Amino acid sequence: MYFELFGSLFLISLVSILGILTVKVKNTTLDKWVELLVAFAIGALIGDVFIHLLPEVSKEGITPEISFSILAGIVVFFLLEKVIHWHHCHHVNHGKTCHRFTYMSLMGDMFHNFIDGVILAGAFMANPVIGFSTTIAVVLHEIPQEMGDYAVLIKGGFSKQKALAYNFLSSLTSFAGAILTIIFSSILVGITPLLIAFAAGSFLYIAGTDLFPELHKEFSVKKAIMQLIFILLGIAVMSSLLIIG
Repeated sequence: MYFELFGSLFLISLVSILGILTVKVKNTTLDKWVELLVAFAIGALIGDVFIHLLPEVSKEGITPEISFSILAGIVVFFLLEKVIHWHHCHHVNHGKTCHRFTYMSLMGDMFHNFIDGVILAGAFMANPVIGFSTTIAVVLHEIPQEMGDYAVLIKGGFSKQKALAYNFLSSLTSFAGAILTIIFSSILVGITPLLIAFAAGSFLYIAGTDLFPELHKEFSVKKAIMQLIFILLGIAVMSSLLIIG
């Protein structure tokens, strides 16, 4: 389990340096592919929730503890996003304090990655298939997010090399989250189902409030069809993992 878990965390950490690949890509081309990637990520996230995570934690019924853990995932990510947005609104528009905002953004990203580590550790402790499906979902929603984080650091005055280095280092907090979860899971019996339920809530929040609205900014029939196709592809990928299980 540990090899698969830490291998998955390393893969997710590598996503943090993908920003360098976008440097020479035209904005119009990049926007098109990011939009489709967002649609695919939505399918993967909601597919993971309803095909893998919720069935895993509901084998003995949905208890109040499970329900509260799902709600906790939603509330925690709501608060995290509010903190990041508050610092953005107060600091990003001021030249002298913009650099301060980049560090606040990094702190928020570090906390986010820490929670990803907690979530993945819980998923792999429950079932390897759950772990792999959750890894795919995390990777897919991290790609557009990490590209955005990279852009924020560049805008804040960081060099490309420094932005990549800091972005990568912030992603390593996921290992801390995973290690602490493994250590305390032996003390707190029954924590794994609660972590999986927390992951379900956080994924629903990310898909519902961050990703779906991105697909509604512009409308055309062609775009809507392509978005639907990629959402269904994301769900199909999650469904295909049932064969492995």
